[in-house]
Parts: sequence; structure tokens; C-alpha cells
Amino acid sequence: MSELVEAPVPLRYRIPWRKIVVYLLAIMFAIFFVAPFYWIVATSFMQEADAVSVPPQWIPLRPTLDNYLRFLNPDQAEFASRAAQNLPRAMANSAIVATLTALCNLLLGVLAAYTFARIPFRGSRALLMVYLATRMVPGVTIIVPFYLLMRALQLLDTYQALILSYTTFALPFTIWILKDYFRTIPRELEDAARVDRCTWPQMMRTVFLPIAAPGLVTVTIFSFLSAWNEFMFALFLTSSIETQTMPIVVANFATDINVQYTVMAAAGVLAVIPPLVIVMVFQRLIVRGLAAGSVKG
Repeated sequence: MSELVEAPVPLRYRIPWRKIVVYLLAIMFAIFFVAPFYWIVATSFMQEADAVSVPPQWIPLRPTLDNYLRFLNPDQAEFASRAAQNLPRAMANSAIVATLTALCNLLLGVLAAYTFARIPFRGSRALLMVYLATRMVPGVTIIVPFYLLMRALQLLDTYQALILSYTTFALPFTIWILKDYFRTIPRELEDAARVDRCTWPQMMRTVFLPIAAPGLVTVTIFSFLSAWNEFMFALFLTSSIETQTMPIVVANFATDINVQYTVMAAAGVLAVIPPLVIVMVFQRLIVRGLAAGSVKG
């Protein structure tokens, strides 16, 4: 009598609901962050009538470069001619302020973070918590005393006022990120450099800082972008085109007489391009710096 052969049980296909939910959330967040930028870019290539049409046009039906060409010929920008004329100077001001802020923040942050990472002292944890608490204070609550301080120091409408304020805001983040990153670097490398008769500045320049490059790039770009995009303090502390930055001049396209949405959108695109290029070039170092800086607390 032949043995009965059991029929194979069909495998049940399990729907990966967790992956589907994760992918849907990722798509939603991507749309949430990308849609505003796409809208600004699309509006910058529209005619003014198309930009304010109802229903809105998601794709420029009559694309034009006139909105960008108006910055080369500011007299054609009608009500926004002054803002279009000031945009190149404002972009230069933003570059100067953001670059100097990043350098000051990097110099002070490296010294402070190395101290917290390598030199134990009483109250270091409490001091770090104080630095972190300063980031929780809204800028609007300190803008008036900061304005009075800058006026007392005769620094209103100067680069120094903006650099001091932006460095103050970015420094706590820099210290926290670099402190954790520096702790991941073995002490043996510093000891070997001292055995080779390297002074502390030589050791930092030739051994320590090159290894910490991802963390340094991360905090430098963060402070640069923070200074480039800041609006409120630049509005209060500057009053002339000699020091006004990009956000202030872009906002000037909205006047009491008219709002030129297309020209404002073009100015916004020009303002976004430099930081976007910087992030795309250094994105690998940024990810490495943030990942390594979050390993230890």
C-alpha cells in the first residue's frame, strides 16, 4: 500500500504593513518639505497674472525669465526697483556675515568643546545644561535688551552686531556636537603627538582637527545657514543697505502699493541657491558629523 503524500500547504503572503506605513510617511514628509520650494521655483518663472490666478497654476503655462532679468535691470522692476537694486549688495552682506559668524563660532566652539571633552572640571555638566537652556529661549524675548546693548556699544547697523548675535545663538549647538564628537577620538593619538614633541597647537592642527573634520564641517554649515536665513535680529539691528541681509531685502518686495510675487519668488530662489549648493557638496560630512556626535552624551 503506497504511503499517502501530504499536499504542500500554500504559504500565506503577509502584507508588510509596517514598511508601507513608513514609506507613506516618508512620502508625506517629502511632499511637505519639497512642495513649498517647488512652488517658489515655479512662481519665479510665471507671469504675475498667472501667479495670482484662481485656481493656482502648479506648472508655469507661460514660462519667462523676466523675473530674474529684472535684477540685472532694476529700473524695470516697477514698485520693487529699489529692492531689486539692493539685492546684490544684500547677498554680499549675507555672505560676509554668515562666513564670519561661521569662523567665530568654529574657533570658540572648538576651544570650548575640547575643554569639555578632555579636561574634567567641577560643574561642567551644569554648565553644559546652561548652554542648552539658552537655545530654549525664544529670540523675541531678548531682542529688546539685545538692541539696547548694541546701541550702548554703538554697534547698531554694523556687521559686528549681527555676527555677535548669530554667534551667540549657534555656539551652544556647536559645543554640544563637537564635545561628543571629540570624545570619540582616541586619546592615544594626542599622546603619540606629544611623544613626537608636538605642541598643543601643532597637535590640534596636524592630528586632532583633521580627524574631527566631519564634525567641524557640520557645525560650520549649521552656523552659516543660521546666519544666512535669520530675519528678526537683522530687521532690528540694521537700517541701511550697507548692512542689511538677504531676508530683509527679499521682504521689501512687499510694499504698501503692490506685492510682486514673481519677483519675490525669484529673489527667494537666488537666496536659497548658495546654502543649497553648500549642503549638497558637504552632505556626507554633515551626516557623519551628526551621527558621530550623537553616539555619546
